[in-house]
Amino acid sequence: MIKRAMDVVLAGTALLLLAPVFLLVALWIKLDSPGPVFFRQERVGLHGKLFRIFKFRTMRSEQPQESDLQITAGNDARITRAGRLLRRSKLDELPQLWDVLRGTMSLVGPRPEVPRYVAAYPPERRARLLSVRPGITDFASLRFRNEGDLLAASADPEREYLDVILPEKLRVASNSVEYASLSADLRALGLTARSVLLPQGPIDTVKRVMAHQSFWSNLEARLETAGPGTRWLAIAVDAAVVLACWHLTYLFRLGVERWQPGRPWYDDLVSIGVVLAYLLALWLVGARKALWRFFAFDDARRIFLACVAAGLFSAAWILMAQLVGVARAVLVLHPIFTALGLVLVRMALRIVWEHAHAMGARSDPQPLRQAIVMGAGETARRLLAGLHRRQGWHVVALLDDNPTLQGMRMAGIPVVGPLARIRDPALTCGATHAIVAFTSQQAAAREAALRLAADSGLTVLTVPDAADLEPAQR
Repeated sequence: MIKRAMDVVLAGTALLLLAPVFLLVALWIKLDSPGPVFFRQERVGLHGKLFRIFKFRTMRSEQPQESDLQITAGNDARITRAGRLLRRSKLDELPQLWDVLRGTMSLVGPRPEVPRYVAAYPPERRARLLSVRPGITDFASLRFRNEGDLLAASADPEREYLDVILPEKLRVASNSVEYASLSADLRALGLTARSVLLPQGPIDTVKRVMAHQSFWSNLEARLETAGPGTRWLAIAVDAAVVLACWHLTYLFRLGVERWQPGRPWYDDLVSIGVVLAYLLALWLVGARKALWRFFAFDDARRIFLACVAAGLFSAAWILMAQLVGVARAVLVLHPIFTALGLVLVRMALRIVWEHAHAMGARSDPQPLRQAIVMGAGETARRLLAGLHRRQGWHVVALLDDNPTLQGMRMAGIPVVGPLARIRDPALTCGATHAIVAFTSQQAAAREAALRLAADSGLTVLTVPDAADLEPAQR
């Protein structure tokens, strides 16, 4: 009931908010190529019942014959110009919100397939997947969001789909049904929104650039440059922080609705004078001479001293000038907000510089590998001590069948559930490795963990016996 209520509320709200988008997309489709706006196709739904799914049309209006492919590769000649962008941005899926309202689909669930491919499901997978409503998105579709490109690279797209892609999609979707929960649905929706708003291509490009040692070396060298241009840039940043904190203080005091109406007409002129007062105070206390990348407690003390002095001076001349429109609470709070803002900016730059310094010194930067450790005993503790946050490894969760350990933390890493949760796509989404932390003396637990890990889709690693993890004796 909760899932259905969430479907109705979110789908109905989205349809209302996205109505202008629907109109623009419909107009674009009509102008781009002749034919209907919507594409409808028969799919298999809940309990095997057939229904017609709605999508924006992305291909030429000539319908394929029954013998033609019922999958679409990214380089399919039938795709229209508008259709290519709609498919890449996933906007062609928006009309399925109407299917959600009708009750034939859900927001999150296994993607509905055509009868031809459902007939190829293994019986046990078919029974589980057809026991729930199909969905607009799920972890399987997130994993294969570039399915069209994969099919385009194959000499036989349908064989590639049936032999490689479909079995993996069925595994992930089946595990999603087994471990379905409201939190998993919300995570799937969040990841879907992120994949639409932040396409993976630009993100991968940024990751590749930031993985190079030269990027961090150049950034470190740039941060260590202290010429006249850098000093003026630092002054400009300080001025921007002081001005931003002035407006933020008004926003905090008056709220969003009265933020602008509650300010006097001369407030912008007053804020310029306040900024100059703070810059002067920072120069007098010597804060301007400090290098931000070496920011320390003494620099923070100087900044707080400058902000108190500038705040008192600004309040005094504002009161003496009888500028009664300036809120008294703003005069009191602004020095505090500004001091925190200036300190945070300097701390952030120091953190970036130290990271650049560390990364630039590495001769062989490793890609980030996110691991889930199966086992939360002594072996796992030793593993975390030698692996976590070292050489590109990051442990995101621990699993153990001991109920007394579940919910606890080891080296800051939570034990999130039993070993069987390694099959939960909501947990493994984003992870790259499953590490079995049981020794050969724990043969039964080790074998059970390996069987479960094999169904996770992750790269599976094991650790040696605890004795082998001891430091070498000299």
